[in-house]
Amino acid sequence: MKKFAYSFPILKDKVEEWLNFAREVNTTHREEFNKMHQRIGVKKESWFLQESAEGYSVVVYTEAEDEHFMNKFKKDQSGFSQWFREQVSELQDVDLDFTTQMPEIVLDWKEKEE
Repeated sequence: MKKFAYSFPILKDKVEEWLNFAREVNTTHREEFNKMHQRIGVKKESWFLQESAEGYSVVVYTEAEDEHFMNKFKKDQSGFSQWFREQVSELQDVDLDFTTQMPEIVLDWKEKEE
């Protein structure tokens, strides 16, 4: 399993709408979200809302079968995936089809198992 962490800004006047989007993904769209992750090979995903002096960001932690999950997501033309990308574009001003580049992992610590 490969691990990924990345962040995207949330537009300052869209934080409440973004929180509603997150709730909607986790409730009324949960089954579609699950199916999308199955299609692209994602096994776990967590979202964190981060506030800083620059504003708000969503920090995402993902565990996937391989490093190609984002390319699979970009190619997924299901109605849900298209809706999801549109929401992210509107709330975060991020085009997930073009501006996403996975960061390089530089530290991955784990407590030693005995």
